[in-house]
Amino acid sequence: MKLLSVKLKNCYGIPSFEDEFDFNKSNANLIYAPNGVMKTSFAKTFLQISKGLLPEEKIHNNTSTFEILFDGDPISPDEILVIEPFIPDYESKNISTLLVNSEKKERYDQIYKDILSAKNKLISELNKLSKIKKEEIESYLNKDLGFLDIFKAIEFLSSEEVGNVEFSRIQYKIIFDNKVLELLEGDGVKENICDYISRYNELLDKSTLFSKGIFNPIKANEVSNTLKKEKFFEAKHQVILNGIDGIIDDPKLLEKIIEKEKEEILSDANLKIISQKIVDGVASVKSFQELIEKFPEISVDLIDLEKLKIKLWGSYYLAKKELFLDLLSKFETSKAELTSIENEARLEETLWFEAQKIFKERFHVPFSIEIENHTNAILGTKAPNVVFSFESEDGQTKKYNRGQLNSLDVLSVGERRALYLLYVIFEFKARLVSGKRTLIVIDDIADSFDYKNKYAIIEYLKEMADESNFRLLVMTHNFDFYRTFQGRVLDTAKWDNSHVAQKYGGEIKLLKGGNKDVSSPFDLWKSKFGTNDAMLVSIIPFVRNLIEYKDGNKVQDYISLTSMLHIKQDTNSFKISDLEDIVSRVVKGTSIPSSYDKTQLILDKIYETAENLCSASMGDEIFLENKVALSIAIRLKAEEFMWSQVSDKSEIKGSQTGHLFDRLVKENFPITPEFSEIRKILSQVILMTPENIHINSFMYEPLMDMSYHHLIKLYGAVKGL
Repeated sequence: MKLLSVKLKNCYGIPSFEDEFDFNKSNANLIYAPNGVMKTSFAKTFLQISKGLLPEEKIHNNTSTFEILFDGDPISPDEILVIEPFIPDYESKNISTLLVNSEKKERYDQIYKDILSAKNKLISELNKLSKIKKEEIESYLNKDLGFLDIFKAIEFLSSEEVGNVEFSRIQYKIIFDNKVLELLEGDGVKENICDYISRYNELLDKSTLFSKGIFNPIKANEVSNTLKKEKFFEAKHQVILNGIDGIIDDPKLLEKIIEKEKEEILSDANLKIISQKIVDGVASVKSFQELIEKFPEISVDLIDLEKLKIKLWGSYYLAKKELFLDLLSKFETSKAELTSIENEARLEETLWFEAQKIFKERFHVPFSIEIENHTNAILGTKAPNVVFSFESEDGQTKKYNRGQLNSLDVLSVGERRALYLLYVIFEFKARLVSGKRTLIVIDDIADSFDYKNKYAIIEYLKEMADESNFRLLVMTHNFDFYRTFQGRVLDTAKWDNSHVAQKYGGEIKLLKGGNKDVSSPFDLWKSKFGTNDAMLVSIIPFVRNLIEYKDGNKVQDYISLTSMLHIKQDTNSFKISDLEDIVSRVVKGTSIPSSYDKTQLILDKIYETAENLCSASMGDEIFLENKVALSIAIRLKAEEFMWSQVSDKSEIKGSQTGHLFDRLVKENFPITPEFSEIRKILSQVILMTPENIHINSFMYEPLMDMSYHHLIKLYGAVKGL
């Protein structure tokens, strides 16, 4: 695995890319990619290929093509591992608590998701029928039926006739309200219930249609509804009822006969008196009273509340049978596969403990992480699960699983990112154990970390780069990470193995990013500013920064250099010889060669340099000094124009360009169409140039991200004003 050849065309945001990555000197290659150039598209392309899918171009629907070769042979999808940047909602998407390799985990989560979706639909309907809180329904169901999981409970309901459809209209929550239960346990209530049952059965015995314990009003309703639903009478069938003259061939007639017979029983005066006694005088159970009035036959079942619970669940089952059976079916068909994946997870348990150990040793977070066996709520099996421990100042420890911790929302984004690394470490460990050669594409894994954890990531990546079967292709938009990775991982290979991505028209190229101009530009400028016009101009803000750090911004040398960077009253008085004097005082042993015309005005030299840069061809190299020199020229040109346009010529102290711009806009209000275009150009100057000029060791990214060609275009626009 010495040479990786990559050719991409129309792959997401990459119009065209062709390059080779040499791994002879190091098992890692590093790419700095400005925003919008290639980083995300490059990672997404490799992610698609790793899944056996084709990359796409979704904006214009152009045909995507790619060729990825390792030492001349096509790379296999299973030889690619893509580590994506942290996604904030990653944890909440993980439905399972199973920790297993990503491919199996994705399948497991999808199965789990389907089961939970079916369960949620059922619970939602049961909530409507029972009025039990959604989050409590499963525990109520399991407890009432005497099972440990919902699937066993459904199996019981599907095999036993324990309910009726009429009772599905009765809300569980009304009957088993605490106040109602107190009522039912009160003096004389159960006796009245017994009286009710006795009177009810007495009336049933007198009925020719109903029969005690065999065919009551509820079952009569079920028969009537079933015959109607199954279109029994439409098929010319007929019914004969005991005690009723004639043959019944009409569903409405049957319903009328049953209702009349029910009314004769349930409207019995004595029965109503007893019903009233059950709830008499208890205002807090008004809903229960209304229920008794609506379903007086329920009183028969109040004598045994445990059986009534089962009867109600059985009734809900009959009302929502399709949803119950859909959930049971999804579980039964997937159980074997879920169990298989969990068994595999147990085999990988050692890897998880190793990953956990590495995480605990390397990364700094305000909690400790343990891997504990977790009983799966669906399968009843055990799988390793992440548990977080927080210790208070008094030594008390509290533990939370991932779901609980997410709901508390106590972790910062950086801490969530640190936790995400545990998953990444396991991926590396799993690949190591497999022994398979792997190209690992890493997309800004250290973004938004504090420095301690950022360096810990780099040290861990260094160890992974030492593994013989791994080849790392690391991408970043963080220049500090880029330089640190160069020094700690690539070392002497940084000259060949670090790159900077740039977009040229419809093509993305990688420029060599390991030369001194990129890694230590100030050292280069100090030694060569006398032989390079762009470095000579760029040294002005660099030396000005050094003076500010050493002596403050009130000394004359700082003020003089400021006049070289801004249009001041004395700007046209400074010559190259004045700059040489200041630089030699700050950077000992430096001078400008006699080949320079030291009497030339600094302002003229800056504009001359910018003109030469605009006319020169740009090679495949990075020249930070060119961007700085152009930025200085752009700002000076802009200030010259603005001073010529404003009537208020009073001195500006601090942030001159911005204040001068505000002064110009104020004097030209209301904005005319002509000035609107001027303001647009000057706004770009305000936004783009300050960070390129006021530079120090922490401000590389604006220089790296800024397009050289964009600066040339802006210089032309400002000069045209």
